[in-house]
Amino acid sequence: AAFAAVAAAAVVHCFQFGAMDTEQYKFRCEHFEERSQMWKEFILTVYAPPRGRGQPEISLFDLKNGRVFLKRGIYDQDGPIRLQDLHLQGTVTICARKLTVVEYVDEKTREFYEVACDQVHTLVGPGAMGQLGPMLTAAANAGLTVKRIRTLDRGGSGRFAAIELVGPNAVGAWHQAVHGSAGAGCAAAVSAEPATPETARVFESKHTTALYGDCSLCIVRPHAMREGLAGEVLVALASAELEVTALQTYSLLKSQAENFLEVYKTVIPSAQYHATVSELCSGLCLAVEVRHPAGGTVAILRELCGPHDVEIGRHLRPNTLRARFGRDNVHNVV
Repeated sequence: AAFAAVAAAAVVHCFQFGAMDTEQYKFRCEHFEERSQMWKEFILTVYAPPRGRGQPEISLFDLKNGRVFLKRGIYDQDGPIRLQDLHLQGTVTICARKLTVVEYVDEKTREFYEVACDQVHTLVGPGAMGQLGPMLTAAANAGLTVKRIRTLDRGGSGRFAAIELVGPNAVGAWHQAVHGSAGAGCAAAVSAEPATPETARVFESKHTTALYGDCSLCIVRPHAMREGLAGEVLVALASAELEVTALQTYSLLKSQAENFLEVYKTVIPSAQYHATVSELCSGLCLAVEVRHPAGGTVAILRELCGPHDVEIGRHLRPNTLRARFGRDNVHNVV
């Protein structure tokens, strides 16, 4: 009852200050504050311009204190706010705060997201794993966004990938992406069904296919995941004869990103280091364990990724991943 009353106040506030030429969507979100080790709740309102013209504005209402936390405006320091990321259990980073969507506040938002953010659960069998990259690229081109991925091993029958994707008509769009990119033979090794709490249990397993030996780690950055580049990275890994032995998506806390990147703290400029930390914890990233059958995996992966400096890479090694897909030294794909 208390939540309903405060949420209603938040909705009234949003209508009082919202323009009539935008579509408004409202979400109840949770944020884990690392310093206090406490969960905080907010009402996030997104003001989407008609027909995607311009960036959406947002506002935040603090449910506990019953007050406006963030006034309406554009807050894109941590990356653009995208409507397709705001499905249930989706995450968005605003002003260095990672918010997880836990509920749609009103019926309008719920109805919109039931259509726009349909979810599909798929299992890609061992016979189709070699075409996972093209399938993910085709899915991204069809408007599907990766929600989570992980590889598993069913009793020694080989590695398979469990994937959940989000987008309009997700099951049908995924079927078309698979058949269009992998062919009928591989498509037979791929299942697809609507995502449910039962299908989600496969992601709760603590078992991993990672080898932790004679291998290397490639991380697809959050900006690259948002831009639908995960498939392109997997295709490039395969072209370098690097075998993918494990895949899993993660959403890192800032402290975890800082620990992971600590070795670079005194190597790159301070502003770039902090921007890189913020980018790595701004959304979903994909960890990929790879190995080369002939050995020398680390050197081969470094050669494929290219120089950390995107501009240098474009001049000296234009066929590397960072040169092809990177935007700058913070948003450099892997």
